Parts: sequence; C-alpha cells; structure tokens
Amino acid sequence: MTKPLSLDEIRKEITELDSSVLKLLSRRRELSLDVARSKIEVTKAVRDQAREEALLVTLIKKGRDLGLDAHYVTQIYHTIIEDSVLTQQALLQQLANPENRQPVYRVAFLGDKGSYSYLAMRKYFSRICEDLVERGCSSFTQIIQEVESGNADYAMLPIENTSSGGITQVYDVLQHTTCSIVGEMTLPVEHCLLTAAPTTENQINTIYAHFQPAQQCSEYLDTLTGVKIEPCDSSSSAFLKVSELKDPHVAAIGSADGGELYGLTPIKTGLANQKENFSRFIVIARKPVEVAEQIPAKTTLIMSVDQKPGSLVEALLVMREHGLNMCKLESRPIQGNPWEEMFYIDVEGNLRSSNVQSALEALTRITRYLKVLGCYPSEEVSPTQVPLEKLPLPTGDNTEGSSKTKTSSAPLVSRESQENTQIRLRNVTIGGGQFVTFAGPGVIESQAQLMACAQQVKEHGAAVLRGALYPPQLNLDNNLPNQGQTLQLLREAGLRYELPFVTEVHQPDQVAEVARQADLLQIGARNMQNLELLQEVGRTHRPVILKRGLMASLDELLQAAETIMAQGNRQVILCERGIRTFEGAARQTLDLGAIPALKSMTHLPVIVDPTHAISDINQLAPLTYASRAAGADGIIVDIHPQPDTALSDGKTLSFEQFSNLMSGLSA
Repeated sequence: MTKPLSLDEIRKEITELDSSVLKLLSRRRELSLDVARSKIEVTKAVRDQAREEALLVTLIKKGRDLGLDAHYVTQIYHTIIEDSVLTQQALLQQLANPENRQPVYRVAFLGDKGSYSYLAMRKYFSRICEDLVERGCSSFTQIIQEVESGNADYAMLPIENTSSGGITQVYDVLQHTTCSIVGEMTLPVEHCLLTAAPTTENQINTIYAHFQPAQQCSEYLDTLTGVKIEPCDSSSSAFLKVSELKDPHVAAIGSADGGELYGLTPIKTGLANQKENFSRFIVIARKPVEVAEQIPAKTTLIMSVDQKPGSLVEALLVMREHGLNMCKLESRPIQGNPWEEMFYIDVEGNLRSSNVQSALEALTRITRYLKVLGCYPSEEVSPTQVPLEKLPLPTGDNTEGSSKTKTSSAPLVSRESQENTQIRLRNVTIGGGQFVTFAGPGVIESQAQLMACAQQVKEHGAAVLRGALYPPQLNLDNNLPNQGQTLQLLREAGLRYELPFVTEVHQPDQVAEVARQADLLQIGARNMQNLELLQEVGRTHRPVILKRGLMASLDELLQAAETIMAQGNRQVILCERGIRTFEGAARQTLDLGAIPALKSMTHLPVIVDPTHAISDINQLAPLTYASRAAGADGIIVDIHPQPDTALSDGKTLSFEQFSNLMSGLSA
C-alpha cells in the first residue's frame, strides 16, 4: 500500500506545479505575439472569435475528461484569451508607431500611489513599456498641462463610471486641449471602507473620500448617522490622511489594493451603489497615433450644431448613414455661450477607414464646430460565449438521447412545439392569464425579517414567497443563515402562511437539497450559461426561474432553457431582469421589448425582475405596470421591514411601498 503524501510534500508538489503553469503561460504569450507578427502582412484581425469558440468547445471537452467542469475551464480561458488579445494589440500598436517606442514613459495621473487612476495607469502601461516615471497631480487641469508642456509623455484620465456616469470636469478640459486620445481601458472598481487602526464599522465618525467614490457609494453613506464625510482631491489623499491619523474613528473609501500601499485594512466591502461597478479611463498624449488595421478602434470627436430644430438629429443621422455605431454621446455647456452645448461622441471605427472619413466630411458641412479628439485601440475584450447547443455534454450523459430530443421537429422551447405552458405551485398558476407577484427579502437575514416579509406577502395578495442566501460571489463576512438554515426558515414561513417559496441555486451540488424542500428553483443571471447547473436543475421535478444574463441575447436565453428542458424538466419560467448599460442611470437597462418578443418565440411563461434596472425605488411601480401591459406573466420584487439596511443588491420596497404597489395592480 502506497504511503500517503505528507502535507509538506503536497505543498511542495503544488508549488512545483504552479511554477510549471507560469512557464507555460509565459510560453503561450510568446506564441500569441508570434501570431500577431504573422498577421501584419495579411492584415488579419487580431480576434478570430470563431476559432476562440471552437477552442473553448475542445478545451471544455478535454477538461471534462480530466475532471474539470466547463465553468471553471471557461473562466480560465476567458482570462488567457483577453491577455492574448491585449498583448497582440500592444505589439501591433508599437510596430505601427515606432517613433513612440521607448523603455521609460512619464505618465501623469490624478492623486498619488493607490488612487484608482494610479491602478489603471499601472495596468495599462504594463503591456507597453519597461518602466514608468509616475507624476501624481492634484487636478485634471494640471494633468493636461503636464502633457502639453512636455513634462509627461502620457496622462491617464477617468472619463466615466457605470454608477456615477460621465466625469464632467474631464469632458470640460478636453474641450480646450491640444492633446489627443491615444488609448482607453476599463477598470473594475471595488469600493471598501478602510482603516489604519483596529476598529469596527459602528465606531467610525469620519470618512475621507474623493467626491467620485463618495458619489458612487452614496446609498451606503446615506445609511450612516453622525458620520462626517471629509472630501479629498483623490483616493490616495484619503488613504494618506487615514494612515497618518491611525485613529480607530476614521476611515477612507477606496480600493483594497490602493489602501494596502498605505497599510490600511478593509473593514467593509461592496459599498458601491452598483455591485458591478466599472470606471473607464482614457490615455492622452501630445500627438495622435496610428491604429493598426487589425485592431478594433474607436474615434472620439466633439462638435457643436446650429441652434435650430433638428440640427442634432441631422448630425447623428450621418453616423447611421455611414454604418457607424455610436457608443457614447455626452453633452457639456459651452463656456460663454449660454444654453449652447458641445457634444462628445465615441464611434466604433478607425479614423483611416473610408466610412469614418466620409462621415467626417458630411459632418463638416452641417456642424458649427468639429474636432477629432483621437483614434485609439478599443480595449474592451468581450468574452467569447460558446452557444449552449455547441457545448459537449458531460461524460456519462445520454448524449444520443439528448441529441434526438433537440433535433426532433422543433426545439422544446419553440412556440411551435406546444400550447402556452402553465406552471402550478400549490394554488398558484403561472402563465394562466393572471399576473403573479413573487415577493420577499432579496437576502434572508433572520427569522424575524423573513416572517415579517411573509406576512406582508400573504396579506397583500402576492402569490409566491422569495428569499435567498447571500450571493457567494460577494464573499462578505457576516452571521447570515447558511443554506440549511435558509431552507428551514423558508419552509417554516411557507407552511405558516400557506405560500409556495422560491430560492436561488448557485452550484450544481446545491440543487438536490434545495429541490427537496423548495417549491421553485431560481438560476441567477450570472449562471445563465453554467451548463452543469442548467443540466442539474433539468433533472429535478421542480419548476425553474431562469434569469437572462447581463450580456445575453434572447436566443441565448432560450438556448439555456432548452438545455434544462432537454434533461426532462419542462417547467421553465423565463425572467427578464435587465441588460448591461454604461449610461450610469441604473445598474441595468430593463428590456421591456423582450417580453412580447419572447412571447412570440416560446410557449414558456415570462416574468420580470426590475429591481436591478432602477436608480430610484419610485420607478419600480411604473415599470411593473408597463411589464404587465407588455404581456408579462408576473413580477419579482424585494421587500424588507427596513429597506435602508437590506443586504439585497437590488432596490428594495418598504412594506408601505409594497402595499401601494399591490393596490395599484389590483385596481
């Protein structure tokens, strides 16, 4: 019998394997650069998403043979592919602009070490130079001046955030600069509460923060009483102040990585109004750059139009007529010209391309002012999604049988395959012509909280009680009920108030236990393409709510439903909950047009969850009524006895607001 390895031996082998993995990743990056060089002569695009898709399908199959699930393999290779694309783009840009190549770049940015601009700068320039001379600045105007005067080669400027929207001061300084935009990048932003001394959240009486992070965390800050917010000119200034004070009563808002540079420790995470919080930065230089033809490009311009009806519409129609996708439109007042606006426009396209040039010529004839601020590589590398029908089934499944099911006559989800599906939960029918309300706490915090919500659900005529574990991806340290306790609490509340209940499953190994007790399962937007989870709920006898992913098309949503149904479970409810937006008004944009579209495509019931697509709780009722008018079969809402303290990441109704909503629905 072989003697088992000791812990030290296991750790040694893991360390050796990690070193081997790093060497392999390094070699893979070298090969990706060789690929880029081979594309120069043939002018072939950097990305080949058909090949990426085929590669992922093959890797998922090989991973399964090695005991690795599809979700794990996909996440790893999305990161590898993104690195490969950005590395190739950086090389092609260097070759297209040889005069800009140098080992050291001087870069101006807002604040000092640890600011978000600093982190964005380090990430962006790590691909294109060997070393940086960092020039921290106290204002956006100073940053521009550093580049214009030649004291800096480049500058990193934040331009917009998914929570707080466009950064108006930056747009205003761009209006008058002679510099050009030469690059962009998007940085995930995770705001934390950080301290320099051991303390707890309720001991804090002063918070130092730059106004942008403070604005992005306004909902959290509004819940605090007796806490003073001290403004700083950057997040790094806030870190420095707190590190110098070493006072258990003061804290800073910023990133954990930035705070670590100042010896600060996060005591609370996830402060932003939107949990999926991103900031977009632009890179500027004194001279424009040439963008290699193989690289997807953006062109930014500013313009003003005549002050007469239809002038702006006429200018924007030029984009459509020349086949250009406008991905950003921002307006700012023209100083000295009351009520006149300067418009900032981002379009997808290379300045050297014929359609962009033709569009600029047309705009020149109909605008009062027109200037190109820059053409630059697009750094947005969207993950390649493998269509669910192309994903190989796990080994051991009845592949032949599943294949026959999918290819026979019409897809299971198709309206052609059967009449409208009606799903019955105890005394509730979903899809039977009645508008059904699903209500309860987004996160179950305690028995008292859940029982209070269940009583409201029962009293106001909602049909289904909802509640869930805290989403595991947020990894917050708290004393919330675990999965077993959550199910028990839901079961008790459901029995007491005679309500069917629904809860979310995040992982395949949760499904069997949850399905044993819950009346209805829910798959969240993040897991809409988690094949193992879809197939696992497809093997249960419980109805399933399937939420549309943030970047998913309606076809992809239906493909996910098809995967569930192919396993035998035909009780699927589709849920529209919003698609990704960068406009800053809300976390997502609710696609009400998806409701009638889905109704024409499938026999499955369609419900709506608007809680992530509103910035103001007063918007929920109008969206609810609009959803019903558009043909939805029901609505999902979060309720809480004290909404300001709710841990749900969607907007939450008070009991009074919930009562008013239900009264409006019954009127």
